[in-house]
Formats: sequence, structure tokens, C-alpha cells
Amino acid sequence: MTREHRRTILVFGALAVYMVLQSIWWAYLLIRKDRELESLIEAFQLRPQYPGAVEGHARKTLLMVLGEGGVFLVLVLIAIVLTYRTIRRELSLARAQRNFLLAVTHELRTPIASAKLQLQTMDRDGLNIEQRGELLHQAVDDLDRLGALTEKVLTALRSAEGRIPLQETLVDLAGLLGDRVAKASGGPHAVHYTGPTHAMIRTDPLAVTSIVDNLVENAIKYGPREGVVELELMILTDRWEIQVCDRGTGVAPEERERIFTLFHRGGPEETRGATGTGLGLYIARQLARRLGGDLYYRDRAGGGSIFAASFPLSA
Repeated sequence: MTREHRRTILVFGALAVYMVLQSIWWAYLLIRKDRELESLIEAFQLRPQYPGAVEGHARKTLLMVLGEGGVFLVLVLIAIVLTYRTIRRELSLARAQRNFLLAVTHELRTPIASAKLQLQTMDRDGLNIEQRGELLHQAVDDLDRLGALTEKVLTALRSAEGRIPLQETLVDLAGLLGDRVAKASGGPHAVHYTGPTHAMIRTDPLAVTSIVDNLVENAIKYGPREGVVELELMILTDRWEIQVCDRGTGVAPEERERIFTLFHRGGPEETRGATGTGLGLYIARQLARRLGGDLYYRDRAGGGSIFAASFPLSA
């Protein structure tokens, strides 16, 4: 939380405390003045001249203040709490958006600089066809990274607005997951698939592909270097489920719902080791829910994380 955010919360807190104390103070003054008036009436024996002044008037005033004033004070406290939550939520969103801008700037700058370097190198004399082809291949890979990031941002925006079109069809999930494993393999992390060799399910293949790619990418980023990511497909009696497991440090209990919110990433952006934009898990959960299922986090025995996307079986 920045100094400006802390100052905003402190000012709001001081104003809220002032309003509550002022309400209590005015209630106290009203009751005290009423008691003083009744004491004067008794002291000067003026009660016969004031037939409306009856015994226990101060007590009635106290009950009235406690009743009406109490309702007013409760409403004020409710308004304060709701306003405070709104302020905290907006400040949290502002921080998340700032972190997102820092992250996406880095994610964009790296492939742009790399592609520019490859193309500038291709312009030099003395390169043979194989060298030029390798440089061209690397530049295309960098541009693919830019395209994937752009598509991820657009998907996140469509998810936030509830505008994700789906086209369900009969899909061999085992074959689809096998393709994703093949695509993710080849780096320092090994991706292993466990499940049936064939599984025909009616769903949207593009949505499932996006869910799996985001979960595998997340496991690779936050898992140990040169670790193993396990991708499992389970077909149960009433649902089917995709699990992505890693042996990373896991997720703290207070973060296990926040990680699915838009732009959220644990820790300050400037000191975080893993790259990313805070969009992957948000997109994965939104797509899972659009397919009628949901995405959950679970602890893994022995350490690590399990992200499970569960869906009902179509009739």
C-alpha cells in the first residue's frame, strides 16, 4: 500500500470516528439538558405550572435517544463499513492495475526488443541461408509471443464483460491434452499427461485449450526450475475434471481466492521473480464457469499446488 493510499484510509478513518463520537456527544448533551430542566422544575416547584411535564420525562428522553439515535448510529456505522470496503477494493484494484501495467510493459518490451535484434542481425552481410533462417524463426517466435499476450488481454476484457462466445462440439479431450503437453514440452520443465487415451466430451475446444495452457504456464512459472508439471484428466460418473499439479511453494491461505481475480499477482511487481500479467488464472476460471464448471485451488500432499477445473458431464 502506497503512502497516498494509507493517507486516504487514515483521513477516512478519522472522519468516521469523528461522526460516531459527535453522534454520541449530542445524544449525551440532549439527555443531560433534559435532566437539568427537570431538576430546575423540581427545585422551583414549577411542575403545576407545566402540566405537560410528568414524572420520568428524562427517562423517556433517554429511551427515545437510545432508540432513534441507536438506529441512526447503526445506519451510520453500516454506511462507514460499506464505504471503507469500497475504498479498500478500489485501492486494491488501482494497485493491481499498476502492477499489471508494469508487468505487461515488461512482457511487451522483451519480445519487441528481441525481434528487432533478430531482424537487424539478418541485415548484416556474411550470413548464410541457415543463419538467416534461424534468425527469422526466432523473430517469428517473438512475434507469436506478442500475439499470444494480445489475445490474453483481449480474452480477459471479454471475460470481464461477459462476452466470451462458445461453440461446443464433440472433442477428444485426451488428444487435445496430448497436443498441449507436446507444445509445453521441450523446455527445462517436463509436462506429463495421465488419463484415458480417448475421451469424447461435448465442450468448446478453444476454451479448454486456453484453460489448460494458462494452468500449465502458471505451474511452470511458479514451480521449481527443471521440475515436473503433471496434467491429469479424470472422467467420473457425473463430471469430468482436469488437474494441473506442480511441486512449487504453494499458495498462502489468504491468497487462494485473490489469485483468481483480475490483475492479481502475489507480492510487489518490482521484486517478483516470475514474469506474468496476472491474467492467466482469471481467464481460466472465467472460461471454466462459462462452460458450466469452475476452477479450484487445492493443496498438494508433500508440497505444491493443484489447480482443478471441474465440469458436469453433458446429458
